[in-house]
Amino acid sequence: MRKAQWLRAFFIEKPVLLSLVLAIFAILLVYFDVLWRWNWLLYDWNLRYWWRAPPEDVVIVAIDEYSLDQIGRWPWPRQIHAAVVDRLTTAGAKAIALDIIFAEPSITDPRDDERLAQAIQDSGRIILPVLPEQRHVDGPLIEILPIPALRAAAEGLGHVDVELDRDSIARSAYLKAGIGAPAWSALGLAVAELVYGPRASLPGQRNPGVWAADAWVRDYRLLLPFAGPPGHFNQISYADVLNNRFATGTFRDRIVLVGATATGLGDNVPTPVSAHSRPMSGVEFNANILDTVRSGFFIQPLTLNWRMALTGILALLPLFLYSVLTPRWTLLIAGLSVVSVILGSMALVRGLGLWFPPAELLLTFIISYPLWSWRRLLATMHSLHVEKERIQVTLHSIGDGVITTDAHGVVEYMNPIAETLTGFTLREAQGQPLTDVLQIVNEHSRAPVQNPVQQCLEAGGVIKLAEQSITLSRAGQEYAIRASAGPMRDETGQPQGAVLAISDFTEAHLMAQQLAFQANHDALTELPNRHLLLERLEHAVVHARHSSEQVAILFVDLDRFKSVNDGLGHSAGDALLKIIAARLQTSVSEDDTVARLGGDEFGVLLEHLEQVSQAVQVTQQILRILEEPCTVFGHEFFVTASIGIGIFPRDGESAEVLLKNAANAMSRAKESGSNTFQFYAQDMNKWVLGRLIMERDLRHALERHELELYYQPQLELQTGRIVAAESLLRWRHPELGLISPARFVPLAEETGLINPIGEWVIREACQQVKKWQMQGLQAPRVAVNLSPRQFSQRGISDRIGGLIREAELEPHSLDLEITESVLMRDIDQAIHTLRTLKDMGIQLALDDFGTGYSSFNYLKRFPVDWLKVDQSFVRDIGSDTDDAAAIVGALIAVAHSLRLGVIAEGVETEAQLDFLRTKQCELIQGFYISRPLPLEQMETLLRSEADQ
Repeated sequence: MRKAQWLRAFFIEKPVLLSLVLAIFAILLVYFDVLWRWNWLLYDWNLRYWWRAPPEDVVIVAIDEYSLDQIGRWPWPRQIHAAVVDRLTTAGAKAIALDIIFAEPSITDPRDDERLAQAIQDSGRIILPVLPEQRHVDGPLIEILPIPALRAAAEGLGHVDVELDRDSIARSAYLKAGIGAPAWSALGLAVAELVYGPRASLPGQRNPGVWAADAWVRDYRLLLPFAGPPGHFNQISYADVLNNRFATGTFRDRIVLVGATATGLGDNVPTPVSAHSRPMSGVEFNANILDTVRSGFFIQPLTLNWRMALTGILALLPLFLYSVLTPRWTLLIAGLSVVSVILGSMALVRGLGLWFPPAELLLTFIISYPLWSWRRLLATMHSLHVEKERIQVTLHSIGDGVITTDAHGVVEYMNPIAETLTGFTLREAQGQPLTDVLQIVNEHSRAPVQNPVQQCLEAGGVIKLAEQSITLSRAGQEYAIRASAGPMRDETGQPQGAVLAISDFTEAHLMAQQLAFQANHDALTELPNRHLLLERLEHAVVHARHSSEQVAILFVDLDRFKSVNDGLGHSAGDALLKIIAARLQTSVSEDDTVARLGGDEFGVLLEHLEQVSQAVQVTQQILRILEEPCTVFGHEFFVTASIGIGIFPRDGESAEVLLKNAANAMSRAKESGSNTFQFYAQDMNKWVLGRLIMERDLRHALERHELELYYQPQLELQTGRIVAAESLLRWRHPELGLISPARFVPLAEETGLINPIGEWVIREACQQVKKWQMQGLQAPRVAVNLSPRQFSQRGISDRIGGLIREAELEPHSLDLEITESVLMRDIDQAIHTLRTLKDMGIQLALDDFGTGYSSFNYLKRFPVDWLKVDQSFVRDIGSDTDDAAAIVGALIAVAHSLRLGVIAEGVETEAQLDFLRTKQCELIQGFYISRPLPLEQMETLLRSEADQ
């Protein structure tokens, strides 16, 4: 009681004390700079509302991505910079600032430095940059200056140092900086001084500190009123200037700043006017400094003392009005105070160039309203508490579970029935998302059901969950539920939460399930019966019509099953049927259906088939499993089956027709001798037989030495010599002749034979290169393609390393080619495998580059040495459109920017070769050089290379 009286006396009877406390609170916030981040956010928001047109006499010559593509890799020879300076001088530029560091002599030709120095001297209007650098962690700070020849030729130097605020944003500039003393003008200021002469005095905050002789000292700080977002200033590409592709008068009497804008060169700083992840280039940042200094309009923050004084005075004004006016005006005064502070801060910046951070005042005004209105708030809270107690008593007495949430789906209340259904107590559930407390899933698919609260809020009315919904309690117990959810609205009609009502009808649901199961399942084996199989088959047919997939129905009839019933009785026959049913279920996936059709007949439904061969594999698996002995009542039986296969859509358009045709196919299988299978369509039987024969022959191809390697040379464009060759697999069948890899490689991949075949290819290639080396030939590197299944093998890098050691071959003589789609299946594991192979010394190539879906972000992570441009792009070079040439050029540029070599495949014309040479492609292969060669012809080619 005493505490309440004291609070009343302090807040109600003595409002002056409350006003002073809040004013002191605001001043302390300013002094300790607690809200600095919010102040900068308000400042940044302020800047975006008064952008202005860029000055017409300031032009940026941009070293952009287009220039890098046209001129080549950075850094460029200095004779290029000299040519650009000459063109700008001839074009009548008023002054030129080169935001390019020339701290080291030219590594290509010392005369380039002389050429650039002469161009700078001839211009007589050049400013070069200065910047600080610490080359070692504990090393001294040094000034990076242009080389003496360029420094002597330039009219002046300007620093390009940028300091970031605590949130890593560059908002301010220092007009002077230097080691030991602020001797250097900022680059933008240096250009302004060159054009307009030195200023009598400089604006900005002075540095009051003591300057250390070995420290980088900054002085004259001012906040930049940026002219606009990145790219706001007039820009002309560096390559266009170099090639004289600009209009007459473009640079006449203009101030020109030359610098990098390409993101890859890294000369960028984050600024408050940057948006959509676009940092501002350093050259444009200096253009803003030039614009600020020249216009004389800049922004200067108030000092700490002025901020504290103004904050304290302004904080008292609305608090005084609270005590004078009636309580109904309190909220309006608070709102007007907040708006006035924001508008006043904007007016100071725009009108006087002064920045007064308002966050402390805003926070003070926001918290002043509830403190001043505490009595009415307490009364409202008491009323709400009474109403809440009344509602809780009501909800505790009903038989359904009730959960209430806020508008974001966070649990606020639940009654005891809801506690039982969820396994959470009210205290545990409060503050938790409803999806963490109430787990609702579909009874059949076990897929999560959409949050009912979210559904009702989106629909704006009451919703009911589907009948097949169940909830899983915290202890794992399942309840069949019926549930409905409706929104709760505030006085304006806006949703503020939801009420979820849950009814438990688990017992009735279990009884209904049992009756439904008995109606649709076989009593002996508990498998689906004919009725349920036809229902599922009809559903699968409907789905397949829309998805272009195939469906197979297998009609399985046990051979000579009658002898079991006749010999041991029906009890033994029933026991055997249970064993057969269990084995059939293990032969198929969870998505497929095994049903008992009656007697000794079973049906197997296979859904979502992409190829008919998948049905063949399952059928063979069933026949193998049934051949295993069965023990019934101490007797051992060997059971076989005859199986008929019907395929949708070729063997029927309805479930009844498909099942009937599968039964007819089963009858043919039984007539042909049992323990076999037949398709309903005779041509399908022929196709399956051919596939089985090819699979059988492929399994023996290695041991019969029917596989051989062809080699396609890869030409190095710079030297014109054969430096590598891609090994290509061929199968010389004793009856069918030379078989294309397109026919047998997919079969090998599907059956798993690709692993031993791929291992043979690597071994054969390594041993052949070693033989060429021992024969004294200039043996090229050999490239081997790794298949998807082979690359995914556990321990593939160890196997490849063992094959290299077995051949006594240096690892750098082997290249491995992997398609980008294979790498994207499991990126982290792929990177680990690639790094292991690369550490061995093996060179890695990314095959078919440009046809997959990997982004450049992933490309940077893959430790590969080569990118192999797919022949589909190379083939169209020289056609009527320039699309293919543009794509190939871009791919080569990307590869070179990542320091990767490029191999172009499919080169068939001299025009294609000439184009690739101009783009500095390293290696090419294709029919223009040579078709894939057998071993003897490849050795002949290598000998002719050695004789040249």
